[in-house]
Amino acid sequence: MKTEFTLIKSSHFFAYRNFSLFYQADSGDFVLYKPAGITLKEMRIQEGLLPKKLYIQKKHKIEAIQEIQKVFNSQLKQNIQQNNLENVRDIVQNVVKVTLEEPVSGSIQGIKETVGILVSEYTKDFNVIKSLLDLTAKDYTTVLHSVNVMALALGFASYLNYERGRKRILGLAALLHDVGKIRVNADLLKAARQLTDQEFKEIQQHTIKGYNILDHCKFSNNEIKMTALQHHEKLDGSGYPLHVKNIAEFAQIVSVIDCYEALTNDDRLYRKSIAPLNALEVMKSEIVDAGKFSKELFKDFANMLVLFYN
Repeated sequence: MKTEFTLIKSSHFFAYRNFSLFYQADSGDFVLYKPAGITLKEMRIQEGLLPKKLYIQKKHKIEAIQEIQKVFNSQLKQNIQQNNLENVRDIVQNVVKVTLEEPVSGSIQGIKETVGILVSEYTKDFNVIKSLLDLTAKDYTTVLHSVNVMALALGFASYLNYERGRKRILGLAALLHDVGKIRVNADLLKAARQLTDQEFKEIQQHTIKGYNILDHCKFSNNEIKMTALQHHEKLDGSGYPLHVKNIAEFAQIVSVIDCYEALTNDDRLYRKSIAPLNALEVMKSEIVDAGKFSKELFKDFANMLVLFYN
């Protein structure tokens, strides 16, 4: 019977008005705690007057994620209007984290509104894009990296004066470029050691896994799933997973940004994160000059960063 229920996070209790909640009795049976259609009182949540663990029926999990997304997106709009930039960053990270916990068509489609809100309200102001970046976080995760890459991609789209629809597609492609990592062994992603060749090949599979996830989402624009598939490909054919040279435009853009963000934020066993200018120098000498990245795209990105940090 336990397999029919799934544990929910206490931080999301506020969003479950439309779903019945259950607790597990000492006997092991699941007992109704709250029927659908009523809310858990905010005071009870704040004062911890609820069971430590509450559950929903698994059949409602995607609907529940969509409900949480709606609540977060409502909070996002409110905090944008109030110019609470730090709250905006936290909300975006929260909605992405919820989405990536169960990356299927229903949940990923729901995040389109989040990107749409950011594109509509924020991309004309670099200060707001900066507020989305969290380059000092000690707990560096796929979620944090994805939000950072999206923020830089939206800044790049604004720098090149993309029209709104194009900004939205690039922002969504950037945000979801690493979605396939959810299907990769988490221990490998966090390993503080040199990976074996076989382990590295498994991590490389996140590109194909991401493509397959997004292919089932039926996005009208193929750039989103192609970015997930090709963001580690190189123009000289030395990338992965398919070693192609003909790479989709947005995949090329996200590839440059992905590399820059990782160099400036992600400490690895074999190197420490480096300053922005140093990262650009490394990218130019080791990647761009070697014919792996587009020189024009890299130049535009570097010029955007000059405006971004001034």
